[in-house]
Amino acid sequence: MSHLEVLLQRNTLFTLVCLVLSYGFMWVLPSNMPKSVSIIMMLFSLNTAKSLDTIIAVPPFDLYNTNIYPYFDLADILTWCLYPVFGYFFAYYYIRFRIRGLMIPVYILCSSLIGTAYESLNVYFDVFQYRHWKLSYSFCVYLIVQTLCVLVFTKLKKHWIDQKYPSTRRIDRT
Repeated sequence: MSHLEVLLQRNTLFTLVCLVLSYGFMWVLPSNMPKSVSIIMMLFSLNTAKSLDTIIAVPPFDLYNTNIYPYFDLADILTWCLYPVFGYFFAYYYIRFRIRGLMIPVYILCSSLIGTAYESLNVYFDVFQYRHWKLSYSFCVYLIVQTLCVLVFTKLKKHWIDQKYPSTRRIDRT
């Protein structure tokens, strides 16, 4: 199949539209964190997603396929490009809404619901094709991954603030 034919399939068209919209939206948002933190969150998101895909989407488990073909193609690369932007949005809105305390589990729950809803759209457009997988499994995975994202981002944010305001660090007196 030619690259043009792959680009004209509904799963690839859906992914392309999502790429343009999400990166376009990310581009116009005002920056609220250092670029280094943005890049780390984006890479963390990509690496986590690809690691989980490698574990559960290939033999011996082989629970689902990404895109139409079970082998690696152009559509897979496009799909991979979506993971970083969602990591960025997760961190961006975590800062924007000033998530703290008891709101953290609520934020994780809402983000996991949004992720599951978005994945259901991907299933509808044949970006993901389940074999022995269900959306309810994805929701549980999102809860775990979003919790990891909060832990990583909290550590990054603490380091970022310590670097930005070094005079506010406590001095240990012995």
